Amino acid sequence: MDESCWDDVAMRGIVAMVLYALHLRERRAVDEIRWEAVLWHLRDDKHVEALVTAVLPGAGHDLTRTAPTGDPVAECWRWLTRTWDPNAPTKGSALTFMGPTHQPESLWVPDTPEFRWDGMSRGVGSGLPDPALEVGVNWAAGVVQSAITSESGGYGTHQRVKVKAGPLKGHRGYVRELGWVFNDEAQTVEGPAGYVVDLDDVEGLERLDADHLTRGRDHQWPRRPQGTLKVAPPPLRDPLPPRKTCGQDLEEILDRASNPEIVPPQLRQTIASAKEHHHLTLDAQATPAPQRFTWHVLMHWYQLTEHYADDQRADLYEVIIKRHLHDASPKHYLALREDDVPDLIARCMAAAE
Repeated sequence: MDESCWDDVAMRGIVAMVLYALHLRERRAVDEIRWEAVLWHLRDDKHVEALVTAVLPGAGHDLTRTAPTGDPVAECWRWLTRTWDPNAPTKGSALTFMGPTHQPESLWVPDTPEFRWDGMSRGVGSGLPDPALEVGVNWAAGVVQSAITSESGGYGTHQRVKVKAGPLKGHRGYVRELGWVFNDEAQTVEGPAGYVVDLDDVEGLERLDADHLTRGRDHQWPRRPQGTLKVAPPPLRDPLPPRKTCGQDLEEILDRASNPEIVPPQLRQTIASAKEHHHLTLDAQATPAPQRFTWHVLMHWYQLTEHYADDQRADLYEVIIKRHLHDASPKHYLALREDDVPDLIARCMAAAE
């Protein structure tokens, strides 16, 4: 646990709030709360929010944003559910100048009353303004999964295993994912019930029951035996897809946009025949609950000549509006000029309320 790391503070806070809420609801000591019950609630942030908001107010904790400070439980919840300014200054971004008395004074850029991420370091979703509860709930679930697998003798991600039963008996590989049985009636999980395994001599991935696996002791990450089908360990991240042409890129943008008609035919032809396309994030902001919105502004610019020239470029701006970080159907709107973006955001948010 690193107190100066936003990621650690977020994960600890999420787990602590669930443990405390279950302690109050079940009238049992925190040490008696099973990790399986915690993991059931960590399936997504909505389950965490439903538990906390149903239990904690009855114990005297005011979770509203306007209540006076002082209650550490309420303060933890407000921290987890607040939105962030990804453009706030970091601790090292102050400009210093010599004042009239030749004493150093601080001049902050931009005009923001706080440090970015509360002055902490951050690696998880470092460009996202969304609340820590939404960003970090899956990471918190991973911490709890590790606790359960350690206590139960299960296998962790990238651990070496051997198949001891079933049609793939004798094969070896690496664990990629853990599988659980969610008991919604009892609000608990069972498992790990199964694993997604990357086997050395089988194409793709296999889903295997936990009872069909045993710990592999032939070697450890990151090697595979000589002569196997797969010579490298499973990738930590999926490879990037093949790069699209400018025309294909524009077609995807227009297909998901709510106002594709704003891009005239002549500009479409110009972009389709361009040499390169580039995507640049210009802005990412969010509004707090209950009027919960997140917007991202992307600049798509297309290099019209083989060698870059500032006057040989076609620009297109995309505004993505979400009601939730994991919104499966965000709204996409296009603008031809950056100056039109603020008004577009205001109109989109007003229409969504």
